[in-house]
Amino acid sequence: MTHEEQNYTFPFGFNLGNLNENGNKMPLLTPSNDGGFCLLYDDVSEKTADKLLESLALQLLDSMPTEHLLVDMFDHGRKKFYQLSALQNYIHLYRVSYTPEMIDEHFKDLEAKIISRHEELLCCNRQSINEHNQKSRQKQNYHLVLINLANFPNEEIELRRIKNFVESAVLAGVYVIAFGNQEIKKSENEGVQTILKHFKNLNVTNNEFEITPEIFEFTELLKTHTFEPLDLDRQMLHDNIMINANLEQRFIPEILEDETHYKQGI
Repeated sequence: MTHEEQNYTFPFGFNLGNLNENGNKMPLLTPSNDGGFCLLYDDVSEKTADKLLESLALQLLDSMPTEHLLVDMFDHGRKKFYQLSALQNYIHLYRVSYTPEMIDEHFKDLEAKIISRHEELLCCNRQSINEHNQKSRQKQNYHLVLINLANFPNEEIELRRIKNFVESAVLAGVYVIAFGNQEIKKSENEGVQTILKHFKNLNVTNNEFEITPEIFEFTELLKTHTFEPLDLDRQMLHDNIMINANLEQRFIPEILEDETHYKQGI
């Protein structure tokens, strides 16, 4: 696939699984243009939620041009996303921060990228990185930020920074999936509550997903279809990503933007 043929826009929706009616399946997508969602589960549903989350991240990495999606993880709990973690060791598509110091530095890096993109790239005829990548020869990558709400944000992160982040991230090409136990809803941390209120919530209780109109507009289909949450072959996706990266011969040319065309929005 040539550079011109590849699709450098972020997918329209996050794939949450399939709607199944007598063996006929259709994907259930929740729109991505609002920036992401929160995945909240009870104790018995954590593994089910983890499978969906890792499957979704790997599927996005596999479907987009190499290095045009980076996955960022804020989590200092036990390792549970093994196929994602393996990518960090070889092609650096996955960055995990697991100490308060690492998370703080990581968040500052994302903040700086969001600010610079708003100041330097976005304008009246390119109001988002998606629009920029449709019009510009100098493509920008996207970020998928996975946030364990038990670890981030902590009380040391100013509420103002969290509000600025969630409000400006999606236009700058930064998407968020925050996750955690449903008990996090009781948190007194204002930053956590800001994230929970800003993004739509997908709840999983007793391994059953609560598909609300906020998540999926056509909920009437759930009366005739069975929802099957995303649970892909994560090893196969990992292997595909590694093959597509073409480690030994990978070459990504620098493409300089013509200043005149940039100003004219061409």
